[in-house]
Amino acid sequence: MQVDRRLLTVLQALALIAAMAIAGYLTWMKARNQIPPCTAGGGCAAALYSQWGYIAGIPLAYIGLSAATVLLALTPWRIQPVRAISIVLFLVGAIFTIYLRYVEQAHFDGNVCIWCVSFMAAWWVAGACELLRLVRPPAPAPAPA
Repeated sequence: MQVDRRLLTVLQALALIAAMAIAGYLTWMKARNQIPPCTAGGGCAAALYSQWGYIAGIPLAYIGLSAATVLLALTPWRIQPVRAISIVLFLVGAIFTIYLRYVEQAHFDGNVCIWCVSFMAAWWVAGACELLRLVRPPAPAPAPA
C-alpha cells in the first residue's frame, strides 16, 4: 500500500506540532526554573537540568523547539533544495536523539525522561514522513481535458 504524499505531509506537520508542544512545554518549565511532572521514568529533572541538557550554554528544550519550528515551516515546500535541507536537519536531529538516549541511560541511573522520549518519537515520525515523501514520486499531473 502506498501512502499519498499529501497524507505524509499532514502526518509530518502533526508530528512536528507535537514535538513543538513538548519542547515548548519544557522550554516554559526551564524558563520558570520548574521541574516537569514525570509520571513515568523519573528522569525528567535530571534531563532538563543536567550538564547534558545544554549545547554551548543553550538549553536543549530551546534547540528542540527552534528545530521543530523551522522544520514545520519547511514542511509544505516541495522544491528539492528545501527537501534536502529538511532531510539533513532531520538526520542530525535523529542522531542527536540517539546520543541523548545513550546519555540518559549511561548517566541518569537508568531513569528515563518521558518528555524526552515523547519528543524523540514525534521527531522520528516526522523524519520518517520526510523520508517517505522524498522517495515517493509525486502524483502525475491530471491529463488535460
